[in-house]
This record gives sequence, C-alpha cells and structure tokens, in this order.
Amino acid sequence: MKSLSALFVLCAASLCSAAGYGVVDEADVFKKYTKAIDLQADIRKSQETAQSAVGEREKALVQLRDELQGIAKRAQDPMLSENGKKTVTAELEAKNVTFNQRRGELQTFISEAQATIQQRAGEMNKQIFADIRTQSEKVAKAKGLQIVIGKGAVFFADPTLDVTEDVIKELNAVYKPAAPAPAAAPAAPAATPAASPSGDKPAAK
Repeated sequence: MKSLSALFVLCAASLCSAAGYGVVDEADVFKKYTKAIDLQADIRKSQETAQSAVGEREKALVQLRDELQGIAKRAQDPMLSENGKKTVTAELEAKNVTFNQRRGELQTFISEAQATIQQRAGEMNKQIFADIRTQSEKVAKAKGLQIVIGKGAVFFADPTLDVTEDVIKELNAVYKPAAPAPAAAPAAPAATPAASPSGDKPAAK
C-alpha cells in the first residue's frame, strides 16, 4: 500500500510539474504572425527582383555569345584577305574578353544576391525568435507557467500544453507595420509670364 501511495504522489507531482509547461509551434507563428508574414513577403520580392535581373543579364549574355559565334564564323571565311583576317581576329578577341567579363559579372551578381537574401532570411529568423521569446515570457507569467518550449525541440507534447495561439495574439497586438512612404506630390506647372497691358511681349533681358 505504501508503495502504491508513493507512486500516486509521484504521478500527481509529475502532472503538477507538467502543468507548468507550455509549448509553442514556431512554424505556426511564422504563418500567422503579421511581422513574419510581412518580412517573408519582402524577401520574396527581393528574390523575384533578383531573378528578373539575372534573366536580363542572361539574355544579354546569350546575345553576346551569338555575336561571338558570328564573328568566329566570319573569321573562317577563306575569302578574307590577310588584313581582313587580322581585323576579324582582333574583333573576336575583344568580343571574347567582353563575353568572359559579362559572364563573370553575372556569376558574381548571382552569388551576391543569394548571400544578401540568405542574410536577410537569417536576420528575419533572429527577429521572429526574439519576439517569440519575449511574448512567450509574457504568456508564461499570465498563465503561471515555468517553462515554454519550442515544438521543434520536443518529440511529443500534449495538445493541452500548447500556448501558440496565445503567443501569436500577443505578437500581433504588439507589432506595428511600417506605414507606406507617402507618394511624391506632382510638380507644380511652371508659371507663364503675364501679358503686359499693352499686349507687347516682355522685353528681352
């Protein structure tokens, strides 16, 4: 009997301890937290802009490649004079230098764009997790919880321990989206000189 009583007390203590835990689903926060949604949208815009710029540079590179092939074909013309061959060869070399330069610039642009977007994504994650940590502490105090754990760090958690919606509610209540920049006012039309009473044109200065 004593062993059963001790086991009951141990189980009760374990349940009471579990009641002091909360779990937050980080993935759900990224889907419903307005700040996370806004930042992810900005990053997608940057990706689309970079992809568009890459596409334009690739088109220009293809055009250069076609021009290079055309010059190389002319260089093989058996009817070319010696001077003509020298001229075409010089043109071919110059175009090849330009092509390699543009190709290198494209590769550099792609690498820098990827690095910039990855950096922004990393900064976003830091911001969102810092916000989750702050608001989780607030929810924990309000609910008398001792610990709030990220769902990604546990294998299983009882649904009753989930405080994700409470944290998201606090996050969205605090977040204030940046106001869009006001549109520039249209330029005022240039004033036209008033006609003189006599109808004469203004005297030239």
